[in-house]
Amino acid sequence: MEINLVHAFFGRFGVLIPLLGLFFEIGALISQKEFMHKFSGYIVIFGSILALLAGITGFVEFKYLKETNENIGNFSLHIVIGSILIGFFMLILFLRSFLLFKDNEKIATVYIFLYLITVITNLLSNEIIIHSLRGE
Repeated sequence: MEINLVHAFFGRFGVLIPLLGLFFEIGALISQKEFMHKFSGYIVIFGSILALLAGITGFVEFKYLKETNENIGNFSLHIVIGSILIGFFMLILFLRSFLLFKDNEKIATVYIFLYLITVITNLLSNEIIIHSLRGE
């Protein structure tokens, strides 16, 4: 399988599963059910891992494109935003894992705000920016 297909695979699921996790987190906030809290947490953790895999495969693809002297100038914004998102998803992975076992309102507030911003930025970076660069 070509390296760009691996990144595209993880990139798609690295956008969709965190978005699904956000919907479940909202559902858990509304329902106040412990099961929903745990279930949404596992979806967020799984989605964060997929997003991190997308970032890693993106860096591998970026390195490959640089070695083969292919033009990567159009994707500069995607590369920068992707690098920032890797850091955010690592933080989200840590925070959500912590919140699965401990109830802390201040950390939960920071987490949900950070998660909302990260998911929206991830969606914009992967869908709007990439599709506009490709002319789709």
